[in-house]
Amino acid sequence: MKTIDLILLENSTTVQDRIKSAVNKSQGIKLEALFNFEDPDEIKKHLKESEPDVLLVGIDERDSEQMKLFKYIRKHHSSLPILVLTPHSREGAATAIKALKNGAVEFFPKTSKLSGSILTEDFFKKRVIPVIKVAPRLNRSVLVTQQFVDTSIKKMKQIPADFFENSLSKMDVLVLAGCLGGIAPLYLLLSSFPANLPVPILVVQHMVEDYSKELAADLNQYTALQVKEAEDGEEMQAGWVYLAPGDYHIQTKKKNGSNYISLNHGPKVEGFRPSIDVLLKSTARQFGKNALTVYLSGGGNDGIEGAKVIDIVGGQIIIQNERTSLLSDISWKVGAHGIGDGSYPLERLSQEISQRII
Repeated sequence: MKTIDLILLENSTTVQDRIKSAVNKSQGIKLEALFNFEDPDEIKKHLKESEPDVLLVGIDERDSEQMKLFKYIRKHHSSLPILVLTPHSREGAATAIKALKNGAVEFFPKTSKLSGSILTEDFFKKRVIPVIKVAPRLNRSVLVTQQFVDTSIKKMKQIPADFFENSLSKMDVLVLAGCLGGIAPLYLLLSSFPANLPVPILVVQHMVEDYSKELAADLNQYTALQVKEAEDGEEMQAGWVYLAPGDYHIQTKKKNGSNYISLNHGPKVEGFRPSIDVLLKSTARQFGKNALTVYLSGGGNDGIEGAKVIDIVGGQIIIQNERTSLLSDISWKVGAHGIGDGSYPLERLSQEISQRII
């Protein structure tokens, strides 16, 4: 197996030391170079001369020299996967979302929320190292050809509002589930739906608190739908998008004939909270065959057991296809179990969803 060459750009010496230690204790990864941001020209020169497999970049603020350098690298090294580290704060969350919209593969908090202290080496080993190891399997054609979110949205085919007028919905809920590489498709997909979509949408992405709230607020600027971070006990409404809060499982429940959201802080599933499996098992119990689930780009095992349950009750499952997914591990595993009602390119997903809803 080829060793993965990693370059780290980070100003904090504590973060540098903890990532360096985590890398040294992990097989198959080599820290090829380490820089702070004092000399951007030196970094550009090194990247031009070397061929790293993945770049890990610490960015502390949305409008900073660090962000400017990130955008330069993304433009001039389009096939290079870039992972981003930000502080665990609202500003850090906004910084991470901006980086994802501009082509970053994934983000991680590097500080704790309450104290602002640097996270432990164990965190970097358990959360960052596995994603670094996935880098060689990423779909480089998506990295190279992927336009930034603001540009790509203009090219998405819109579903006209009259498509849903005077039509009865065959579905009661739409679930969008994704992980690594799933944020950009989420923006594009939601932007293509009209405000009168006749079902509520539940979204699960593996995010930490504050980051999910920032994502919901930012998504609201790109879609005619109403997007919010889900709250415990609120009634689900058609045309609304409910994003699972970071660090909480999201489920559905029925009361007096209406559908409600339930949040809990139960054990992590496959290392994640929120969990795709937790939501889908709840959705299967409540909505049965009237649930439509869409898997976006992602990896890991969270979501496989949930797909099995949705399939058993007769719900429908469609998948973002391999060609347009940055990482298609989830869709491959779902398909390997003989589950699914079709695999479609990202540009066709909204049309396929709309046709299945009515």
